[in-house]
Amino acid sequence: MSGKVKLPKPIKVNGTPKRRLPFVLSGIGLAIMLALAGLYWLGQALPAQQVAQAQAAAKAKEDEAAEKKKAESDAFWAKVDADNKAQREKDAKALADFEASDGGEAERTKTEMEKLGWKQFSGDFYYQFADKSDYSCSYSKCLVVHVTTMAPAGCPGGLYVEATVDAGGASVGKANSITAALPQGKDAIVKLTDTSGAGEAMALTDLHCLRS
Repeated sequence: MSGKVKLPKPIKVNGTPKRRLPFVLSGIGLAIMLALAGLYWLGQALPAQQVAQAQAAAKAKEDEAAEKKKAESDAFWAKVDADNKAQREKDAKALADFEASDGGEAERTKTEMEKLGWKQFSGDFYYQFADKSDYSCSYSKCLVVHVTTMAPAGCPGGLYVEATVDAGGASVGKANSITAALPQGKDAIVKLTDTSGAGEAMALTDLHCLRS
């Protein structure tokens, strides 16, 4: 062997030698680079797109849950309003039925008590202030009042009586007392005294039956 390397003969086109190998290699290299660039883009863009899709799906799910929760809340409060309205109508009917059956008797009782000088405080409870000539308050302001109940069962636990103590147009205290057990129509005399000594006037503010 002579040691010489045999080179490929150039391709002849129209009798002129042409060497295409470098151009072929360049084309292959460019194709590889483009393929690698495409793979890189897919590797970068696809995960971001997947994340965006996942976020959009999660947001849609949250919105759906929020809308469902709001609808359930609206339905709940609508039912509450409907129940309250129904209860108010029921209470109004019950009151109307009571007044139709017993209200006449209560009105007659009130009329008769007013003829005797009593004033209705509320419901079955009546009062009248004693004449100031019938009592004295010594150094403290006081109030003497007659109280009674016209409830059929009376007031077994006694009547609670309370008056506000006022000065300068404002309440500065109170005075209260409890009567003994009272049957229907029984008169009880209660003396309420301003123990603060600062009162200028007193007014009856509470009168109700205590439970026995």
